[in-house]
Amino acid sequence: MNSYIVIHYHEIGLKGKNRLHFIKMLINNVKKKCEPMEFRYIIESGQVTLEIEKKDEKKYSEILDKIPGIAFFSIATRTTLDLDDIKNEVITVLKKKDFSTFRITTKRHDKNHGTQSQEVNRQVGAEVVEKLKKKVSLKEPELTVKIETTFEHSYISFQDVPGCGGLPTDQRQKVVALLSGGFDSPVAAYMMMKRGCEVILVHFHNKNVDKTSVESKIKQLAKQLSKFQLKTKLIIVPFDEIQKEIIVKVNSTLRMLVYRRFMIKIASMIAKDERARFLVVGDSLSQVASQTFNNLRATYHGEEIHILSPVIGLDKDEIIKITRRIGTFDISAQPAGDCCSFFLAKHPELKSDVKTLLRIEEGIDVDKFVKEAIEKIRVVEC
Repeated sequence: MNSYIVIHYHEIGLKGKNRLHFIKMLINNVKKKCEPMEFRYIIESGQVTLEIEKKDEKKYSEILDKIPGIAFFSIATRTTLDLDDIKNEVITVLKKKDFSTFRITTKRHDKNHGTQSQEVNRQVGAEVVEKLKKKVSLKEPELTVKIETTFEHSYISFQDVPGCGGLPTDQRQKVVALLSGGFDSPVAAYMMMKRGCEVILVHFHNKNVDKTSVESKIKQLAKQLSKFQLKTKLIIVPFDEIQKEIIVKVNSTLRMLVYRRFMIKIASMIAKDERARFLVVGDSLSQVASQTFNNLRATYHGEEIHILSPVIGLDKDEIIKITRRIGTFDISAQPAGDCCSFFLAKHPELKSDVKTLLRIEEGIDVDKFVKEAIEKIRVVEC
């Protein structure tokens, strides 16, 4: 016996003439993420319906809620548009469930034909009361029976599972995202994934900072984020030689900013090699010293690639809420060293200027260190 999954897409519904293109992109992504499982599908009435093997229901549920482009989905049974068939299907399914109170909720996509929604609710509800001796409760039912009719079929379901929304992944839209071990950068990467981008992750690693635990943590974060896109590449950049040079030549109050300028330069080169259009960072305005207006301006100055910061306007509570939803909170909370906090001042500079940082970089062979770091990168497929 087969089951059906009714998928309601998110912003695709706003796409007008391009809607079918985005729907097919979503279906293709579902196929790739759900391999080797197979399904048949139909596109109908603002939704995509999958026909799957019943034994695979749980596996599909664990995958679909992480595929960008899906607003919500439900596992359903299917019958005809005939009201008697709907009644019979509801009774058949409810016989297998344990409940005392219920309500019926009907949504019709074809408003011009068939019985009106309220009348369907009334008649099907009366059938359940008569045949199964259950009570109606419109305010606090133990079970809500959802009937959804398209132009061709009726679907019976009991629970809508939220998706992550947004747009389906388009592998032609690449971005490179900096990934630290903190809370913010994984959220920034995720937010670009749900906008339809393929996100390449870049981590800067100092082998002198607790190498094993840091690298393990970063790989865990990358693996968790990979659930939200078709494939994920993690690029690990050695940063210890660059940091040694900066520690020797730069005042501790400005080291973080020079660290970050090097990271931006290297990540920009990686983005160019990967044909990525944007660089993504996890900056949240004024959350820490390096993220003040002046310091962000000084950090970003001089790079040709456009830089996006999806979490720039979010506070820490909002960011943490997202980490819990996407499953990165517990990983980010693991104690591990951080190369960005290596030999910094207790009170770093809050109002740096571009000229000062450029003058500092004149005393460092920037091109040499950037070139050497690029040559030693490691790539991990997640």
